[in-house]
Amino acid sequence: MTKRLRFVIFQEAPGLWLARGLEHDLAAEARTIGQALRAALRIVHAHVAFDTRHDHPPLSAFAPSPQRCWNAYATGTPVPLAQLGISAPADWEIEAAFAAPLSDRETRPQAHPPAWTGVNLWQRSPAAARPRP
Repeated sequence: MTKRLRFVIFQEAPGLWLARGLEHDLAAEARTIGQALRAALRIVHAHVAFDTRHDHPPLSAFAPSPQRCWNAYATGTPVPLAQLGISAPADWEIEAAFAAPLSDRETRPQAHPPAWTGVNLWQRSPAAARPRP
């Protein structure tokens, strides 16, 4: 059975591209469009291999992307994978489209906020900040 995965590709900044999955909200970024899509496909491959080993449906850990990403894909410009020198993995139908960038807040997948939201992980604890004898 062929599985389908579409990617919407955004330019986040000059020389920085983001490929974001629609059916499964995963993302990868790189310096070129092709590298971003290849990186996303490596993530897909790794997760599918894990899911297969553990008898899970492929990519079941990833929910679909938000509607704004689907809208961006629908209004975007399709790009053939062959044009980027990429071939789809076996049993997968992969499609991609360029889209106008969304705001920074909208472009990246949003994880559920962890319990430690608001904690500055880079700030040293008072005990760690004390000089050692």
